[in-house]
Amino acid sequence: MPFEVSSIVPVAGTLAAALVAGGIARANLIASKETKVSEFRQAWIDSLREDLAALFSNTRTVCRAMQEHRWPNPSHAELFNFPQARIVEARHAAGETFHRIRLRLNDSQSDHKELRRRLSAMMQATQDYIIDSDVPVSLPIDAVESAAQYAEVVLKSEWETVKRGESAYQSAVRMTKQVLGWSLVLLVILVFAVPIIAWYASSTEKPGIVAKEDVPVRAKPPSVRPVQNSAMPSPSTSASAKK
Repeated sequence: MPFEVSSIVPVAGTLAAALVAGGIARANLIASKETKVSEFRQAWIDSLREDLAALFSNTRTVCRAMQEHRWPNPSHAELFNFPQARIVEARHAAGETFHRIRLRLNDSQSDHKELRRRLSAMMQATQDYIIDSDVPVSLPIDAVESAAQYAEVVLKSEWETVKRGESAYQSAVRMTKQVLGWSLVLLVILVFAVPIIAWYASSTEKPGIVAKEDVPVRAKPPSVRPVQNSAMPSPSTSASAKK
């Protein structure tokens, strides 16, 4: 039985459709999951931003209050007049916020690790300024500014991650593009290559050759002998009669 090239067209088309459908379904599944992760990341960024702002504000409040307390001219202290309860509240809030931020950061990421280091340096500089009156107020204030500037870098990096999508989502998008690309290539092959192959296969067949089982066998007609008529004399008899 000769091989029909056209018989592979439905099979290849079904295979291409299955690949496309499977790739799109997988991409949709990952996209829905990673969209939820991005929402959680956005909420995490907002909470981190609020905690960082509160930490920097409370740290500066404590430093300025201590600076006011140490001014040699008591009349200058009345310009700000930080209540003692406000200072205690600021110190407590700064410590609580600092530890909450530490728990939010991921030490496996280099930028998070660097931000944590700068925040720890800021808290240590503030503590040194509170304990030692010889420490200038510029030391903790500069540490606050350094941590705040680097916090902007971290927040921007996390926001870029939200815009681009999670790594698993990006991988799913790339895989879907590859599946669609190869499916398109297969479709092009089916459209253009299969007719060419079929034409080539038909042109190489030898004409006039038919399979033996397809040739009808004709029955051989029986041989018929001529029947001699008894009324007519045979050639030998007529010859003897003439003599």
